[in-house]
Amino acid sequence: MWTGSAIAPEDALRSDLDALMRDRGLAALVVIAYDRYDPAFHYATGQKIHHGVYLRASDGRARVLVDPMERDQAALVGCEARTYAELGFLQKLKHADSAAAAYAELLASQLREMGVTGRIAVAGDASIGWGHAMLSQFTALAPDITLDATQPGVLAHARATKTEDELERIRHCSRGAVAAMARVREYLGSLRRDGERFVDQDERIATLGSLRTLLQRTFAEHGLGEDGESIVAMGRDAGVPHNRGDDASELRAGQPILIDIFPGEAGGGYHTDMTRTFCLGPAPEPLATLYAQCREAFDAAMEWIAVGKPCREGQETVCDVFERLGHGTPRSQPGLTEGYVHGLGHGVGLAVHEGPSLAGPPSNTTRLAPGHVVSVEPGLYYPSRGMGVRIEDLVVAHADGRIENLTPAPYDLEIAIRS
Repeated sequence: MWTGSAIAPEDALRSDLDALMRDRGLAALVVIAYDRYDPAFHYATGQKIHHGVYLRASDGRARVLVDPMERDQAALVGCEARTYAELGFLQKLKHADSAAAAYAELLASQLREMGVTGRIAVAGDASIGWGHAMLSQFTALAPDITLDATQPGVLAHARATKTEDELERIRHCSRGAVAAMARVREYLGSLRRDGERFVDQDERIATLGSLRTLLQRTFAEHGLGEDGESIVAMGRDAGVPHNRGDDASELRAGQPILIDIFPGEAGGGYHTDMTRTFCLGPAPEPLATLYAQCREAFDAAMEWIAVGKPCREGQETVCDVFERLGHGTPRSQPGLTEGYVHGLGHGVGLAVHEGPSLAGPPSNTTRLAPGHVVSVEPGLYYPSRGMGVRIEDLVVAHADGRIENLTPAPYDLEIAIRS
C-alpha cells in the first residue's frame, strides 16, 4: 500500500506565498484548524494537525501553536512551534466566556508579539457562527489589524497551482481511481443475465451496492479513502447530477449506470476525480444518442483546453455544442434542471472542489496556467426520461503546453451481456 509522505514545509507554500501576500498588501496569514482535519492547514504547515493556529508574516517569519498532543507533528512544520500549555492557553480556555473569545485573545496577543499590523488574511475550517464570533472579538482586540475579504483568498490562490510533488500524489490517487473503474467494467462484463436481473459468478444478485463495495475495496488497496460517498446511480437517479444512487437497486439492462469517483489519500490529503457511464447490453436509441452527444461535447472541451486559455471559455465551448444539439444550458436557460445543468469543471487538490473553475460569471478572469489541475466533465441529465450521462477526466496543464490526462480509461458505454 502506498503511504504518501507529509508535505515538506518548504514545499507547502506552493506559489511563493510570501510574495503573494506582499503583492496583495497583506501583513500576515492566519490559518486555524479547529478540532478537525483542514486542507488549508495541511497546505500551510505540511502536516495533518487537527487543532492549531498557524501564523505567517509576509517577511517569512512563522510560528505554529498546537495542542500538546500534536507537538510531534508541529515539530515537523519547520518553524517556531509552541504548545497551548506553554502559552497558558488551556487555562484561559477553561475560564473564558467562550472558546471564540479565548481564540480571539490568542490571535491578538500572538500577532502583537510578532509585530504584525495592517491587513491580514484568515483561512481555515470552522463553523460560520464560531468564526464570526471569534473574528468579531479579534478585531475589537486588535484595532490596528484589518481582515482581508478578497476572493479567492491568498491561500486558495496559492493552492490552485500544483508543484511536481503535489502532482505525483494526485497521480497516485488517479491510478487508484482508474484501477477501480477498470474493476467495475470487468465486473459488469462478468455478469450473467438471469431474467430481468444479473448475477455474478457466485450467483449473487448484482446491485449498485455491489459496485460501490468493489470501488471501496480497490480504493483501500491503493491507500485511498472517500471524503464523501461516490456517486453510483442508475436510470432516473443518474439524471440528477449529485444523486448518490440507491445501493439496493438491482442492475438492469439498457439503463445508464453513472459512476463518479473522487477518492483521496486516506486520512486526508490529495484527491482525484473521474466519471464514466455504462450500460449493460445494447443502449436504447435515446440513451445511445444522449451519450454520443455528451462525448462530442467532451471531445470539444478536451480539444479546447490549453495553457493560457481563459478558464471560463471552456464552459462556453461546451454550451455551444449542447445548444447546437438542442439542449438547454446554464447560458441559454439559467436555473434549468434538465439538459446540461452545471459548469464544465473545477480544480482538484487537497479538496475535491477548489480553484480554478472552468465556468462562472465574467468576473472569472483566471487563465489556465501551468500546474492547474482541473476536471473536464460535461453531462446531460433528463430524469423525466429516466436517464443521465456524464464523462469526466482530470487533467493537468504543464509549462511546455502539454495537457496530461491523469485518468485515462476507456469511454465505451455498452458492456456486452453474457448469456
